[in-house]
Amino acid sequence: MKKMLKVFFLVALTGCAGQEEQSSSPMVRIAKKARQSGNSEAAISFYNKALAMDNDNPEAYLGLAESYIDLKLLDAALEYVKKAESVGCNKGHAHYLRGKIHLLSEDKAKAEKEFLQSSSVDAMNALGAIFDGRGEHEKAQQLYKQVIAKDPNYIDAYNNMGLSLMLCDKHKEAIFYLENACSLPEANVTYRSNLALAYGLTGDVEKARSVYAQDFDGDELEEKIAYLEDIISAKLR
Repeated sequence: MKKMLKVFFLVALTGCAGQEEQSSSPMVRIAKKARQSGNSEAAISFYNKALAMDNDNPEAYLGLAESYIDLKLLDAALEYVKKAESVGCNKGHAHYLRGKIHLLSEDKAKAEKEFLQSSSVDAMNALGAIFDGRGEHEKAQQLYKQVIAKDPNYIDAYNNMGLSLMLCDKHKEAIFYLENACSLPEANVTYRSNLALAYGLTGDVEKARSVYAQDFDGDELEEKIAYLEDIISAKLR
């Protein structure tokens, strides 16, 4: 908004912007919930409805980019990132989404450059995963710690930290972070299976069994334990 225009004009602009935001923001919230529930197609429909109400809503464009990333329609996702940038979106979020697109396109070098230009916890966590992938575990762990300091409820940073520590054979330390991940409401079978593996690698197979038993039973549970015992035996050779 330009400075030193007449006060009533400034207030009038603020009022109009508030009305537009009020009309499109609920639709954006509905779209986000649809995407979080795994229905990216419905999210796209709601984001487009939000844009019909306010064609300069950067959140809607970024949401469309995220939804198309979910569907692996990367060219479309990139176009919506560009549109979001043209209406003044959060630059850190845009860099993160560009990085994610490059990562899914298997161009880790470009992805890393984009992540480095964002200070968002998402970008830092993704960058940590890239470092872990090439064996730079200490650098990765520093990033995960920074993410957790910024957002103590960021479940993937706890999970990634635990996995990174396991790659360094620091299994007891890994348990601490994986327990934190599993204590959060969005924890699922993937996080619990990683925790069970960490317990198994410390030699506590019974504790690993109790964690696996939250998601598996019968023959499936016994298969998990047998596989874990094979991993332990291989490490002891």
